[in-house]
Order: sequence, then structure tokens, then C-alpha cells
Amino acid sequence: MHLMLATQEHEVLLWAVKGTISNLGMEIGYTDNQAMGEDLQKQKEILLVIHARLGFTA
Repeated sequence: MHLMLATQEHEVLLWAVKGTISNLGMEIGYTDNQAMGEDLQKQKEILLVIHARLGFTA
């Protein structure tokens, strides 16, 4: 699947993903529930892949 974004849309989406990654890092550090922490870590890993793809400019 391909998503075509205008430059400004791309920048805002990249910013939002980066912010969410940062927030998840804090949430992972604060959670005492191991299962929840693992789920949050998986989400963070997926967002890191998305962030890397968004950072790529052709």
C-alpha cells in the first residue's frame, strides 16, 4: 500500500510518530504490568519502522 502525502502532511505525520515514540518510551518505563509493557514495546517497534520509512525521502 502506498500513501501519497503533501510535504506539510508528511512533516506533521513524521512529527506525530516521533512524539508518540517518545511518549511510549515513558509509558514503558512507568508500567508495572509486564504484559502491557510488552504490548507497548511492540507498538514502539512498529512505530520506529514507520518513522524510518517516513524519514526516507525519494
